[in-house]
Amino acid sequence: MSLTLITVIALTLGQAPAQAPLPTTPDGCVTTLRTYVMNAQRAAQPLTADVVRKIEADKLVMAKRCSAQFTVAGVAETDLPGLIALYGESGEPEKASAAITRALASKTMAAASRAQVLSQAVIAGLREPKSDARNQKLEQWVDALDALPGDHLDAQFTAHSHMNGYYRGDDIDDGIIKHSTWIINRAKSFTPAQRTAYGSPVISAYINMAEAVSGRGDNTRAQALLTEARSKWGDIRNANGMLDPVIARYALVGTVGAPISAPRWLNGPANTRLPMTGAVTLLEFTAHWCGPCKESYPGLKRLLAKFGPQGFRVVLSTELYGYFGSDRGLSAEDEIARDKDYFAHEGLAVPIAIEDQRKPPVRNADGTFTYFDNPNDKAYEVGGIPQIHLIDRQGRIRLIMVGYDDANEKGLAALIEKLLKEK
Repeated sequence: MSLTLITVIALTLGQAPAQAPLPTTPDGCVTTLRTYVMNAQRAAQPLTADVVRKIEADKLVMAKRCSAQFTVAGVAETDLPGLIALYGESGEPEKASAAITRALASKTMAAASRAQVLSQAVIAGLREPKSDARNQKLEQWVDALDALPGDHLDAQFTAHSHMNGYYRGDDIDDGIIKHSTWIINRAKSFTPAQRTAYGSPVISAYINMAEAVSGRGDNTRAQALLTEARSKWGDIRNANGMLDPVIARYALVGTVGAPISAPRWLNGPANTRLPMTGAVTLLEFTAHWCGPCKESYPGLKRLLAKFGPQGFRVVLSTELYGYFGSDRGLSAEDEIARDKDYFAHEGLAVPIAIEDQRKPPVRNADGTFTYFDNPNDKAYEVGGIPQIHLIDRQGRIRLIMVGYDDANEKGLAALIEKLLKEK
C-alpha cells in the first residue's frame, strides 16, 4: 500500500495524518504532501473553506515533520532543489533561503540540478514580502536559469509561469508582457507531448498578454493574440472555455455599453438604471474584499478631481457577498451599511450599484454546473476585478482594462483627455 493511500485512509478514519510514515528524501516528502492535498480535497464532500483550511493545516504538520529529518548542510547537492521546495511547503523561509544560498554557491553542481534550484528559488522567493528588490532578485534568477547550457524546459517553464501568474495577480503589465512573451515564443517549438503537458499555461499566457496590451489601449493587438491562441492552441483541452469569455469581452470595444442597473445604489436612488451615455465614464467593477480594487481608488480620485469639471464621471458596480471582512452571514442591510462606510472612508462619493447576492451554483444531472451571473457583470463580460471600462459620451466602450497598477493612471488620463475633446 502506498504512503499516499495510507495517509488518505488515516484521514478518512479520523486519525491524524501527521502520524503516517515519512518519506526519506525531500522530493519524496514534497510529492507525498501534494498528493495528500489533492486526494483529501477530492474525497471531501462538500469541499468547504473550513475543510480546505483543515487539510492545509494537516499538510503543514506533516511538512514540518518531514523537513525535520534534514539539514541544509547534511543533504546531497542533488537533494537541494527538493529541500527548497519542502521548506516552502513547511513554511520555513529562512531554511529555504539557506538552501538556495548553498546551492547557488556550488561550483560543482550539474546544470540540470542548478536549473531545478533556480526554479524552486523563484517559487520560494514569491512567498517573500513583495518589493521591487525582491522582484529584481527573482528576475535575475530567471535570467540565470535561461542562460544555463542545455535544455531545461520544465524548470524554465515553471519559473516563467509562476512569475507570469504573480504579475497577473498583482497587475504589473511589464512583467506580464515579459513572461507571457517568453512562454508564447518557447511554445512555438513544442513537441506534441509538450503541447499536451503545457498547453493550458500557454493559453493563459496569451490571455494575460492580451489583457495587458488591451489595458494599454491596443485592443487590436489583444484581439490578434486571442485569435492566434484559438488558431494554434484550440485543440488543447478546455481551450474554448478559457478563450471564449475573453474574446467576447474584447469584442465589446467599440460597442455601446449596457446601462448599469441595481436594486440598491450608494450615492444614488434605488432601482436606478444608469445609461452610459452623456458623459465620459470610467466604469469599474469592484468589491469590498478586492485588494487591487482598493489600490485603484486613489488614482480614480485624482482622475475625477482633474477631469470631473469637464464632464468626466466614475461609476462603480459591485454586489452583495453575505460577508464583510471576517464577519460572515451578514444580512443585505448590514453588508450595505458596511459598504457605505467602506467607500466613504475611501473618499468615493460616486454612484455605486450594488446587485443582489448571486445564487450558488446548481449541480446538473450530468455532473455539470449551472452558474448564476450578476447581470451587470454578464453585460460587460467581467472576468476579474478590478475591471475598468472607459466609455465615451456616446456610450461606446473605448478601453477595457483588467487589473490595475499605478502605471495605468497616466494612460487612463491621456485617453480621458482625448475623449473629452471629442464631439
